[in-house]
Amino acid sequence: WELGPLQHVMVCKYSRSTWSILIGMIITGSARSLVVKLAYQSGFRAPLTVTLLYLAGQSLSLFVYLIQHKGLNFWEHGYTVMTTENIGVLSKQEQQISGEDQIDLCTRPALNENQPIPKGSSHGLTIQSEERIQWIHYVPWYAKPAIPAFFNLLNAGLRWASLVHIDASVAEMLISGLELTLSVVAARVFRSRTIGTARWMGVLLVAFGIIIIERANNSKHLSSDENTETQKHSGEDVALGVILIISQSILSVLQDIAEEIFMQAADFPPTMMLGMEGTYGLLIGLIIYFLIGGKLGVEDTSSTFQLLRDNPKMLWWVFCLPFLFLVTGIFNIKATEATSAMTRNVWKNVRTALVWAISL
Repeated sequence: WELGPLQHVMVCKYSRSTWSILIGMIITGSARSLVVKLAYQSGFRAPLTVTLLYLAGQSLSLFVYLIQHKGLNFWEHGYTVMTTENIGVLSKQEQQISGEDQIDLCTRPALNENQPIPKGSSHGLTIQSEERIQWIHYVPWYAKPAIPAFFNLLNAGLRWASLVHIDASVAEMLISGLELTLSVVAARVFRSRTIGTARWMGVLLVAFGIIIIERANNSKHLSSDENTETQKHSGEDVALGVILIISQSILSVLQDIAEEIFMQAADFPPTMMLGMEGTYGLLIGLIIYFLIGGKLGVEDTSSTFQLLRDNPKMLWWVFCLPFLFLVTGIFNIKATEATSAMTRNVWKNVRTALVWAISL
């Protein structure tokens, strides 16, 4: 059939820049998981230290932001807060034609030529979606990143701790599947996105797949426990890793949806958001690390420093890792800005195939 003028605009393809962001997110995210896991397998089992390096890498994004804006005075930053008028929520006519036939990730056009084009995916957004997030306009700009930063600090620590207890390929699959499933729920609960039946069926299918993967992986390690005295991970070790992954995935989805809301509805710059998240988390993380880090039972911090003293080459890894985290973080947050937290988690599943392929 022939599409009307508005439908031609709504049904669209990814731009080259969006494809570049998604591909970069997949490649750098896979590299990040593999590099950290290789370090753990080499004896550097230090999830708290890796978390600090992760947050340090994210905080470097502030320098990227300043370079982008040629030294704009940080504290005088006056980004535009989009109002209900220029948010561009869908009219009743647009809602009628934007259902399951609308290709996700398409940035909807402004409702008139004088309005700016809103960022991100418009799929499932309604008037109720805008009403649900009115609270963001009462949050000071410098406090907005503190909300995702809190979730970021916790989920980063849990993520790197999980890789101590479970294989990187299995961890990546469980994390990607859980975050995809939970992000759909979060989009419905926190942003009132309308989710079609086909999408809910997809969520159920992914959830079923996650259960199968977890059970199969657990059975493999239980069998290993019975047949051999030494193996990479015991059954109890893997069970703890799964618990950490579930907790991490919940916190990660909360972080993603907060970033989506602030960047798309409040026009918060992504590199500034990432940098402030990392800085807030790093300040808190340093206090925790030096005061009670060794008492948490996750890492022996004194042994970590001794390992670095005994292996000077490891210092190069410690120096370079934050830059990998920086590049990965920028691709991740730009993907959320260009699409949505839900859609970003769909594409993150491609990382699983890449990690598995490299592991094989």
